[in-house]
Amino acid sequence: MIRIRIRLHDIPNQYKSKHKNNTLMAAKDYVFVTGWRDAYLAKKKKSNSPMMSTDRRIIEDNEILGLFEFYLRKWCSEHEKSTVVITKPDGTPLFDATLLDRKEE
Repeated sequence: MIRIRIRLHDIPNQYKSKHKNNTLMAAKDYVFVTGWRDAYLAKKKKSNSPMMSTDRRIIEDNEILGLFEFYLRKWCSEHEKSTVVITKPDGTPLFDATLLDRKEE
């Protein structure tokens, strides 16, 4: 299981996810976790147990692709390029991503 920690900025309440008991999830209390077949947004656990919290939800493909599109548009705009190389932590390239539609910048 790979854990990815990100920083989430304050977002308007209408975009925050709802918890099981209809309370808002605090972004700082959740992390992205990959499982065997899916990626999850899961509550951080205080213990060092390798088991994922049961307080979680599957991240849908459209959410993942939307985040990646946001990242790609931001990166291309900041670096004035149209292609970014995605690499592993050791620098080994995984794939190239090219922004073909720049009309929204």
